[in-house]
Amino acid sequence: MHILSLQKETDTNSINRMRLRALIIVIGVVMLLPSIATAQTEYYEYSDSLGTYVVKFKPHKNRQAAAQKERPARPNYTGYQELRLGIAWNSYTPNGYAPNYVSWYREPIETPANVELGRKRWFTINADYGGYVRRWLYIGGVASWTTGYRRMSDITTHKRVDALNYNAITLMPEVRFTWLNRSIVQLYSGLGVGATYAYYDREYTKKNGVTTASKWGVAFDVTFVGIVVGRDWFGYVDVGAGNRGTISAGFGYRFNNK
Repeated sequence: MHILSLQKETDTNSINRMRLRALIIVIGVVMLLPSIATAQTEYYEYSDSLGTYVVKFKPHKNRQAAAQKERPARPNYTGYQELRLGIAWNSYTPNGYAPNYVSWYREPIETPANVELGRKRWFTINADYGGYVRRWLYIGGVASWTTGYRRMSDITTHKRVDALNYNAITLMPEVRFTWLNRSIVQLYSGLGVGATYAYYDREYTKKNGVTTASKWGVAFDVTFVGIVVGRDWFGYVDVGAGNRGTISAGFGYRFNNK
């Protein structure tokens, strides 16, 4: 009977020790939760009369924090290349701004009362390529193609009596300065200077032995303000003056060759 009582006492003591051990571990975990949240992998030791215990902590990965680390609030595109493709309106050409280029086109073919001008069709395609040498500085180049068409008709018969076909090619280096850089939005301004070549013809002059005329000129571009929305793939809108157009819009892609 005495032996049975001693066995029960021993079992009770063992259970109490196990409970005490579990309680110590729980208290330690609760107290160390703040450090566990930022720790990579850490080991903690606890000792009591029964021995020493080692607890290993490996915090759960915070995917949102990892994403924020990969995509900082102020992205740094230094070393990245950028390719853009867009369409623009009201571009400058060697003969002046495209939509307003009708001065020599208005030369009378018939009497002005017998001729009417058709609607003007002008647009510009821009292709930009370059890279970021600093977080705020982009250096690259642009190739532009401006094309236009306009017809003149007899006011009585509505038959075409003349038509203007116009094309201009522009090449120039450009720089952009980013002055607002946020998560997916950048605001910037830019400058560019280069050369442009225009070639054009009129149906009426063809009948008189003149087929095509051409003209060289200095190309320029000033971007007063531009906005980009996106990261790798993005859309953009530029407002400025020059051969790239008064208003230019399109899309692009950034990539890193490293």
